[in-house]
Amino acid sequence: MQLVLALALTAFSLFLALRGVNFAEVGQALRQVSGFWLLVSAGLILVTLVIRAQRWRVLLKRQLSFRDAFGLINIGYLVNGVLPARAGDAARGVAGSLRGPVTMLAALSTVVVERVLDMLVIVLILVATLPFVPGLRQYLATGSIGGGIPLNLVVIASGLVSLGIVAVLVVMAAIPSKVEALAQRVLGKLPLAHPERLLRPVQHILEGLSALGSVRAGIEIILWTLALWATTGLYFFTIMRACGGFIAEVTLLKSLVAMWASAFGMVFPATGGIGSFHFAVREALFWGFALPRELGFTYAVLSHAIAYLLGITLGAGALLSWGISLREVMRHGSGATAQESKAEAENQPTRGS
Repeated sequence: MQLVLALALTAFSLFLALRGVNFAEVGQALRQVSGFWLLVSAGLILVTLVIRAQRWRVLLKRQLSFRDAFGLINIGYLVNGVLPARAGDAARGVAGSLRGPVTMLAALSTVVVERVLDMLVIVLILVATLPFVPGLRQYLATGSIGGGIPLNLVVIASGLVSLGIVAVLVVMAAIPSKVEALAQRVLGKLPLAHPERLLRPVQHILEGLSALGSVRAGIEIILWTLALWATTGLYFFTIMRACGGFIAEVTLLKSLVAMWASAFGMVFPATGGIGSFHFAVREALFWGFALPRELGFTYAVLSHAIAYLLGITLGAGALLSWGISLREVMRHGSGATAQESKAEAENQPTRGS
């Protein structure tokens, strides 16, 4: 069933991305691409992966080595490349409990923090660039999803929700004992035989958020996040430089617009963002800068392919170097969860294996 759903979502997003595209013009554009700038772009993607690994280590209070964090980041991209709905984020959290003294729920909570922070930054970049792109601003003001939900409302809601979640997570990290006490009181009022067992997941989540309670760690997380998106912006710019043979005017503004458009495209639960990424980027460049859809699509293909293939390759390499398969990761993750529940019932301390 999961495979059928993945194929259906990917087919739909591909239909949107390919609709109306002249493939002869796409082929002609690809022949004008600069190999040198593609290599520079690949190097920048590696830098973003390093930054993501370092940021995740800070969120986990450095309980994982850099090698493990880097490998797990790429395993997440590998899973995202073959399964829909960002399944790689969950897989990374599960696998994180296998590589260090961190519980699965703690690792998963840090992944949530990453995604919320990234979306908040993306919305801020969108807001900063829209005043300089009147065509795209008008498109967002008049466009809608499914003919009902206005696009500008989606953008505003995304920013407000992200900001609200960040605020809640920071408060939870600042007063963990009060949050735990509140959870204990709520669970105690429910008709449960052993409410204390449900308190353990809350403790694990608070453990994963604990880095946000430190001013120093919080500043470090913010700096890594800013460095991540600055480098990602450079990546989209160098890809555009590689496409200089068919994109007449290469600007940082176009690159930033393509970057935040791709981020919103990745929200759609297609496998690896295939189709949804390309559609979002080509439409943003068309409405914002009147770039023909064939050329915007070609640029999107290159932007997506380098990051996609590199992440999958490095993720597969991490699994091979550890001598495990994705199936084993999921099985051991489930086993670790069961062991934690059993240990909690017996009032014994437990740690991720």
